[in-house]
Amino acid sequence: MIVWKESASEDVRDICDYLFDQSIAVADELEKKLGLIAQFPEMGRIVPDFYISFIREVFVGRYRLVYSTQETTIKILAVRPMGRPLGKL
Repeated sequence: MIVWKESASEDVRDICDYLFDQSIAVADELEKKLGLIAQFPEMGRIVPDFYISFIREVFVGRYRLVYSTQETTIKILAVRPMGRPLGKL
């Protein structure tokens, strides 16, 4: 099961608003990555900012999709541009 942290949902809305012309491609790639994460939760690399084994990330275009894995739940924590620091999740 995949759940979204509210701020991560807002990140995606902001990205799609900003990149309106490219948002369909970003949304398609995001959907594909979410499907892969659902099947293979440990496929993402451990986030170097935190280096905690259950906080991982995959890249979607120029964005970092950061998520946590706990038992059967995957929680999307943030979707941020690569050049922007993650800060507190």
